[in-house]
Amino acid sequence: MQPSLVAGMRRMINTKLQPTRVKYVAPKDQIQMWRIVRGDEVFITSGKEKGKTGTVKKVLRSLNSLLIADRNMVTKHIRPQAEDPTKATKIQIEAPIHVSNVSLIDPQTRQPVKTHYRAIVDETTGKSERKRFVVGTEVEVPKPKADIAKYKLERVDSPKDTSAKDAREVTFIPDINVPPFPSSSILDELRNPYSKFR
Repeated sequence: MQPSLVAGMRRMINTKLQPTRVKYVAPKDQIQMWRIVRGDEVFITSGKEKGKTGTVKKVLRSLNSLLIADRNMVTKHIRPQAEDPTKATKIQIEAPIHVSNVSLIDPQTRQPVKTHYRAIVDETTGKSERKRFVVGTEVEVPKPKADIAKYKLERVDSPKDTSAKDAREVTFIPDINVPPFPSSSILDELRNPYSKFR
C-alpha cells in the first residue's frame, strides 16, 4: 500500500470528534482518591488549552477525566430529528481533559499547585475529617460548596403519590395488652405443617 494512501486513511479515521472518544480505563487503573471535585477552579498544564484556567463542570471518574466549562471545545454533529428530518445541526461541547493535565489553583497565590489530603480532627465534635492542603504548606484548599438550590428539582405530586395528610395520619396505636403478632389462625398457616413442633 502506498504511504500517501495510508496517510489519507489515517486522516479519515481521525475525525474532528476524536478528542471526545476517551480511551477505556480499566477499573484497576481508575483513580481511587480524587483531589479535584466539581466546582473547583483548575489550571490546564498541557494540551491545546495550556495556560488557561477554568471551572470543573463534571468529573468523569470512570475515565480519569474532567469536563471544564468552555474549555477544550469540539464540534458535534447532530443528526436530523423526527420533528425536522431535513435539518442537521452542529453544536460546540466540552471534550474531556485527563486529570493529569490539570492542577488545582492555590487560593492565595493563584498559582497551580499540588495538593494532598490530611486528617484534621474537629475540636468541637472530635470527629476526623479529610481536608485538602497545598503540599509542603499549611494552606488549605477548601472544597466548593454545592449550590443545592440550583440542583433541587421542584416536586410534583402524581395521582399515585400518598398525600402528606394521609402519611401523617396515625393508624397504629400500640397496646401493652395486645402483642404485636398476627392472630393465631394466621400464625398457624405460616407454620410448617410437617414440623414435629406443631
